[in-house]
Amino acid sequence: MPRPQKHPKSKVYRVRVVVPPALRATIGRSELFLSLNTKDPREAARRYPAALSSLQARLDAARLVVRGEVVSVPDDRLAALVGDLYRSAGPDIDAQPGAYAAADLHRDTVLDELTPGDADDGEAPEFIPNERRMAEARQVLLGFGLLPDDDTTTRMAGHLWSYRYRLAMRRLGRARGDFGPDPADALYPPSLKAAQPSLTMDRLLEVHQAERAEKPKTFDKRRSALAHLKRVVGYNDAGRLDKAGVRALKEDRAAGGVKPATIGADIAMLRSLWGWALRNGHLPDGASNPFEGMSPQGSKRHTTERQPFSDADAEIILTAARSEAGFLRWLPWLLAFTGCRLEEASGAAAADIRQQSGVWILDIHDRAEGRTLKDGQPVRMVPLHPALLAEGFLAYAQSRPHTGPLFPDLKPGRNGNRSAMATKKLGRWLRGKVGIKDKNKVAAHSWRHRMKDLLRFSGVREEAADAMLGHNNPVNAGANYGRGWRGRPDQLIKEVYKIPSPIPVDGYTGPLTSEAGE
Repeated sequence: MPRPQKHPKSKVYRVRVVVPPALRATIGRSELFLSLNTKDPREAARRYPAALSSLQARLDAARLVVRGEVVSVPDDRLAALVGDLYRSAGPDIDAQPGAYAAADLHRDTVLDELTPGDADDGEAPEFIPNERRMAEARQVLLGFGLLPDDDTTTRMAGHLWSYRYRLAMRRLGRARGDFGPDPADALYPPSLKAAQPSLTMDRLLEVHQAERAEKPKTFDKRRSALAHLKRVVGYNDAGRLDKAGVRALKEDRAAGGVKPATIGADIAMLRSLWGWALRNGHLPDGASNPFEGMSPQGSKRHTTERQPFSDADAEIILTAARSEAGFLRWLPWLLAFTGCRLEEASGAAAADIRQQSGVWILDIHDRAEGRTLKDGQPVRMVPLHPALLAEGFLAYAQSRPHTGPLFPDLKPGRNGNRSAMATKKLGRWLRGKVGIKDKNKVAAHSWRHRMKDLLRFSGVREEAADAMLGHNNPVNAGANYGRGWRGRPDQLIKEVYKIPSPIPVDGYTGPLTSEAGE
């Protein structure tokens, strides 16, 4: 599967596309590159689809040139195409017109492109496109899937000058406080987007799910975000949505007290949905993704929002669990000594606690019906820590019916998983009875952060640590060759022995955390 690549020198991520041999003479290169302007792998992954689509559009334009499908486009259609560009750009100018002096200077710059007429003969100034403006017009038409003849290109250049001038005048009016109806809107023909049938938002979600088959939890989040959008904009036409509608969604959610991070997560969900629709031809030609650049400021979650449990926290929590029964008794211990994800532990079956190569393991897999793993994460066998066995966890697991759930007192939610109920009940228990009040420490994921630190500082090999936690290391492609640590619990257990216990356990003689109770 294509993915962002690091520049060998700058280490900045970029997109690389191989140009098919038939298009190389037209494009002039055998490869195309586009920088993603970031060294952050997560941000690179977010920017990648739009950048890839941009390069694919260049290839599509080159195919038109190679096929020689030159067309003459009538003026009314050119005006409609430019009208769609105008209606798309207008709301951004309304939102941030800038200072009046800057808007006035911008208007003059556009007017400077005109060639003065002969005043004595009553000739008005006219726009005569230079080579750069002709190239721009041709590129815009190629972006709409049209290979224009010279006359069409010249006329399109004129329409684009009018478009720039009208936007400049709109900006000037907004900068001086005039936010009334824009008379330029009426100068363009009806939108070509409206003339093309587009999917409803509901149908768009259906066809996306049919192809992608996302996990129920992810699908529900995307459906919820879409429901908020439809409620705010008041229509269900996916092709009609513009940035004004997205902005209305953001403002409505913020007014309702929703945090920027949550709003940002909804925007990300919908941005990827619309991006997929554009790449797969479900929205009108020439449309753009209205969610691009619309995430609220400060919506990114910082790593400081999730903190690991300290030795003192771990001792308090595990001691408190000894007074409980069922999942409250054993789920915290299982999380503490495996570092697995909450859904992996809460959704386990009793049969997943078994022996492999003479080692007791938690078998994390997706073989059972309804069992899913986090996207892209491999199955793995995590050895059970000797302190967990000494505590008596194995006796509990073997007391459960072999074909039943490991934690039957956790009722499955509407998607069939138990993690939602586990999150709620563990959270209440942690804040209430146990007394851990730090909001940056959560009942499940803080164990995972803690285990990552323990693996780092206990001398556990990096590949073994990745196997324990189910991490893919993009730096080490060779980790996916062979059976690896994930398939050899008899080898991985040697690394598990290095991990200290935060609490003394009768019968356990391995290392304890050096500063327990800190």
